Amino acid sequence: MSKMFLISLPKCFSLLIITLSLYWQVVCGLYEDQAGINDWHHQYIGTPKFSFFHKVPSRGSVILVASERNVIASISPRNGNIADSVRVTEWRQVLEDDEVILAYKSHQSSIVSVSHRDGYNVRLLEAHTGFMIWEQKIKPIGHDDVVTSRNFEDDAPKADVVFTADSGIVILVEGSTIVNLNSTTGRQIWSSSITDSSSLFYKLVEREQNVFAIGLKKSFRSYTIEVVTCDIRSGALKSTSLSSKIDHIKNMLVLGGGPNSGFVVWVEGKHMRVNRLGSSNIEQAPLETLYGNVIPSFAHSTGKLELIDLNLGSRTEFLAQIQTKDGNYSAAVLKVDPVGGRLLVLHDMEDREGISAYSGTFDKNERLIMSRVRTVQEGQAVIEIVAPASHEVISVHKIPYSISTSGVIKKATVLDVLAKTSNEKVNVAYRMYAISDDGSTHFLKKDEIVWQKEESLAHATEVEFLDLPERKLWTQEVDELAEQPEEAETISPFARYVRRLKTHFEQLHDLPNYLITYVQRFVTGDYSQGPTSAKLSIYRDTFGFRKLLIFITRKKVIALDTSNKGQIVWSRYFGNEVFEFQRIFTVRSSTVKFPPIVVTTGIIKHTDGSIFTRLFRLNALTGEDFIPTENALLFPSTFDVQGSTQKIFKLPLEEPEERTHILALIVKEFLKFAPSFYFALSGSNNLKGYGFVLDKNNSLFEIDELWNIEFPEGDKIAAIGHRPQHEKVASLGRVLGDRSVFYKYLNPHLVAVATISSSVPANLNIHLIDIVKGTILYQATHDNVGSSHPVLITQVENTILYHYWKDCQSEKGYEVVVYDLYESENKDERFN
Repeated sequence: MSKMFLISLPKCFSLLIITLSLYWQVVCGLYEDQAGINDWHHQYIGTPKFSFFHKVPSRGSVILVASERNVIASISPRNGNIADSVRVTEWRQVLEDDEVILAYKSHQSSIVSVSHRDGYNVRLLEAHTGFMIWEQKIKPIGHDDVVTSRNFEDDAPKADVVFTADSGIVILVEGSTIVNLNSTTGRQIWSSSITDSSSLFYKLVEREQNVFAIGLKKSFRSYTIEVVTCDIRSGALKSTSLSSKIDHIKNMLVLGGGPNSGFVVWVEGKHMRVNRLGSSNIEQAPLETLYGNVIPSFAHSTGKLELIDLNLGSRTEFLAQIQTKDGNYSAAVLKVDPVGGRLLVLHDMEDREGISAYSGTFDKNERLIMSRVRTVQEGQAVIEIVAPASHEVISVHKIPYSISTSGVIKKATVLDVLAKTSNEKVNVAYRMYAISDDGSTHFLKKDEIVWQKEESLAHATEVEFLDLPERKLWTQEVDELAEQPEEAETISPFARYVRRLKTHFEQLHDLPNYLITYVQRFVTGDYSQGPTSAKLSIYRDTFGFRKLLIFITRKKVIALDTSNKGQIVWSRYFGNEVFEFQRIFTVRSSTVKFPPIVVTTGIIKHTDGSIFTRLFRLNALTGEDFIPTENALLFPSTFDVQGSTQKIFKLPLEEPEERTHILALIVKEFLKFAPSFYFALSGSNNLKGYGFVLDKNNSLFEIDELWNIEFPEGDKIAAIGHRPQHEKVASLGRVLGDRSVFYKYLNPHLVAVATISSSVPANLNIHLIDIVKGTILYQATHDNVGSSHPVLITQVENTILYHYWKDCQSEKGYEVVVYDLYESENKDERFN
């Protein structure tokens, strides 16, 4: 007997280990010193406004970017990160919110940025570290009424920078002021102003001790090209008007400069004209000749010729594009001969389906290499690499790409090309930095997207926390509770155990993906992707910490997983369906059988100037339109309301004319609800409360003003607190050590309002207001508050938390204040 026992013990022990492993779950905990540490942090810079490739000597290559969020940065081509664990050449600097970046250029190992905030700020920075070498403030010369009357054309550059041969930096601002700065010290050498208020200048070109400023002069129905010659040594100005007549700045290009002559190219009527800067001679070529003989793909064109600047520095190549009869776009590469000033056609790129984005660069032999990027269909982008001088398409790359997620690629910058010759054939390896319609960025190489950044999140306007549904119990998965009585009586415990065991083994299919992703993070150094697969189902964790963060940007909705390092679960780009999103609401939280639903509201602008408010109902777990299986016609996935909206509620929608249409199938149900419906609208320094009154004549609800709170003169509303839409109260009171209770003050109508004074330093006033009665329940004041910093308020249960910037001489920084509201200051006492 003892011998049999010794032989069976290892088998029993192994069986016990296997059985326990099936029920093993990985759990995570926090030590006390880990509380308050970020679980994850994503760094974004915003949608790029200026971007170019820069080679740092002995440090490799970086991408220099200035974004629409007023951020200047250097990012890594390896993974798109700002901070690189291998090299320390990536950096980021965040300017003030209202300091708009107007120009951003590099020269050798330096970068110049021009921004506008209380004048114009010029900064010179080191390209590889981001350290500021000097900063200079420029104030435009001229009368205020002249400056304020200047209106720039859309998409026209608001400033320009050129680097001169004598170590100077010449800057054009306000369309009229030209300043020459010393590149070493930032000292101003001279400043000149063009006082003609009818002219606006956009571009600068440096050539042979002269700087040419090119702009447009307004005439009765069109514009005339104006050229001002500025002496680099003295700043003396000489103005010249070219014999020209154009409709828009997009019909004009400025090329060349530096070692080459500068040229102005424009389209006027049925001709394309060229002027060499510094002379009055104008060369021209009939468009009919170009269309019929020189550029065959232009022969069947129907649209208007568009000139595209390739930003090639001192080179004189440019691109012309036109739409054909079949809706495609045809393009050709042209060049202005630097010696003779004549127009030359280098290459006909022919017509292609879809909207194209172009860019150009040079290989080591100074040969021009062009790229053409098209998003031809859902799921694919096509990149053509072209050598115009040899009239050949070097390579074509097809890359997986989702239009529904990011929109079309609107801008692309070829960062680098490497020419390889094999068997008398030239192959070019490329790297490209592309920007999509939604604002996200993509790094393309060969036939794949190496990495992409959801930079549209830097422009998020609102976010909603979403509670996830619970994972179904095993009994729900196999309908154990729904078994027929006969089956429940006849099924054996062993069969039920085998059924559960089979379910556990089926769940192991996600383990290989988990291990592969886990190893890839260490090999590639990219920790932005979590160790769990994005294809895994989204469920609530044990304690409910795992949620979805659903963001809305201008035209996009994005969902992030809070427990998976912020990994994007789904995203959807709405494009022409909406002009701009405004709000997002959770209208149904998670349930066992039904998916959670969110509703986003946006503005639609039609060509006739009319405005509509459109509501989109989405499945919060997938981002797809939620269409119920029953009554689909009565509950469409989108809904349009004529006019813009001032405030949006769960049930009604209130228009600026103070008329309210009810979005409900049964109006009678709302009649019962209307007498208890109250809301408040805020002005700059006041708060008004309203209720609903039924207009029996036209069956519409009118709002009635019930109260009005005017805050002190000079005060402005800085922030308003709001309760969570699906708030869950944990308990009715706070239990003390002696088992007595402080009962929470849970008033659903309580709103916290923060106002800030106009005095310096400012005062912050906190008001707790009942929006039904219009009474102020509590008020507090904080002194020495920085008015330029944001004030944030959060309301949860009986707790109100807000923070503000303390601006004292002895200490500066954010201060956080927390209020806990109770029904009484006495223990175990409640209101009657």
